[in-house]
Amino acid sequence: MDDTSLLDGWARRADLEPRRTPEADVAWGDIEVAFGVRTVGDRFALVYANRGHWTVDGTTSSRHSADAMLLVRFGQLWRSLQGLGDAFSAAPALGATVDRRPEGYAARVEDERGTFVRVDDARVFTHVANLPLAEISSAMAAR
Repeated sequence: MDDTSLLDGWARRADLEPRRTPEADVAWGDIEVAFGVRTVGDRFALVYANRGHWTVDGTTSSRHSADAMLLVRFGQLWRSLQGLGDAFSAAPALGATVDRRPEGYAARVEDERGTFVRVDDARVFTHVANLPLAEISSAMAAR
């Protein structure tokens, strides 16, 4: 399954449909919320909408790591609907760092970089930034 199909499949599991919006290159949502990715210069913003108000939850150094975080968002929604907990450890991945900065929580793992509003997103980023989406999908589906 290709990356776009994985994202679409997980969005549908979370009851989200593809959306067209000038706020994102790709997005999925429902009547109240939406999640997407927007290119900003040489970075990729994870965007979130609540009743039409768009905000940036974080930025990543590659489209792949942004898509990985988007897949995690969809997976977290689905896991919540199933009564399941987090799929990833509460600590940053081995060899990764998460530091508090004025602009947010900076995460670094190998060659990937991300900055996030929430520390939990930075922590998750360290686990998924370099993984193939199929591997993330398997982790999210595990009970």
